Amino acid sequence: MWGLTTDTFERPADLRNTDDPRVLYFRSYLAMRLVIGGLGVLLPIMLWIAEGPLLKGDWRIRDSLSAYYHSGARDIFVGVLCAVGLLLVTYMAGKLRSLDFVLSTVAGIAALGVAMFPTNRPYVQGDSVGCGLISDPVPHGCTRLQQVFGEETVANAHLWFAGVFIVSLAAVCFVFAYRERDHRTTSGHGPLHIWFHVASGVIILAAVAWVLLGVNIPVGDSNLTSLYIGELVSVLAFGSSWFLKGVDLLRRRPVDDDSTLMPV
Repeated sequence: MWGLTTDTFERPADLRNTDDPRVLYFRSYLAMRLVIGGLGVLLPIMLWIAEGPLLKGDWRIRDSLSAYYHSGARDIFVGVLCAVGLLLVTYMAGKLRSLDFVLSTVAGIAALGVAMFPTNRPYVQGDSVGCGLISDPVPHGCTRLQQVFGEETVANAHLWFAGVFIVSLAAVCFVFAYRERDHRTTSGHGPLHIWFHVASGVIILAAVAWVLLGVNIPVGDSNLTSLYIGELVSVLAFGSSWFLKGVDLLRRRPVDDDSTLMPV
């Protein structure tokens, strides 16, 4: 049976006391959530800045966040996804049977898959030679993985990993909301915190629906594709939910002066 409620741990009253090992544990746990949320929110900004102002490349927003794999910002795209993926896999690792751990691990593995299995090269025309073992010489921009398994196969894997990643993140947002409701009397928060996490999960699912509808928004001489908008909204909603949860842990206080047991 999945445990949607967790046991409490003794929350130190003074987080400045670094001589207390409980403080070190709590601050590390808090930092993990803040980093995951911060990376999610900053990823689209970092990709645009890296390719445009920093590297003096193409200032045009690409068709998707995944398309930045085939740009000068590739290292940032892969690096951030790998960092987020590893953090998600190790999140709540102390409770292997908790729903939090299962969902975050699935999301983390999917994030690593998105980073390792690139999408199709965006600059390839319909009659161009695709990646594959029969391609000689190797087409420009093909990775070894694409050469071995074929460009379309790798792109399909990328699509599945991305879908699992996004849906898992929405599920975690709903778990956060459930936790807030369950521990509402202890945290001292009103319903706003609960609904923020619920809204984040709903927004992520709505972004997926937007992608499936394929609605593009014209901006100047180009379009903001439904895929880019959906991915952008999803990572911002996911990052905001995790970031708030991290800040929330920092702000929580015991119910009274005699109690330092706080749920996470």
